[in-house]
Amino acid sequence: MTMQTLVVCRIGLQDYALPLDAALRVVRLPTLTAVPDSRPEVCGLINLNGRHLPVIDGWRLVGEPPHYDVTNHIVIIGDDQDHATPALGLLVDEVYGLAQHPSSSIHPLRDNYAGALFCGIIHLEQRSCLVFDVAELRRMVL
Repeated sequence: MTMQTLVVCRIGLQDYALPLDAALRVVRLPTLTAVPDSRPEVCGLINLNGRHLPVIDGWRLVGEPPHYDVTNHIVIIGDDQDHATPALGLLVDEVYGLAQHPSSSIHPLRDNYAGALFCGIIHLEQRSCLVFDVAELRRMVL
């Protein structure tokens, strides 16, 4: 049985997950630099060790009005070619931690339910988490 580890987080009232192999680290919300004429989902750039990374606003992704708070976190997602190289950040309200589950427990979603943004759903204890499609997140900032 193949196991997958997920980073479990919250945006608004809903829980979400990302594959751990794509998540490099979690940082507190630093100052964001505005990017004129960027996509509405991009809330700004952060300077991470001298490298400027686009940050996707999780609230906008899930259809909520933007919300920034000093307690927010950014999940740093690695580059598609080199997973150790940061490529973008995802702004979330809170990171709960890690959850390990059989890959078969992630149930796929039909496209008409969630579009391309999510690759599946997983049930954790008393809640359900939508699992982000990391490749789709990367495509949003290219």
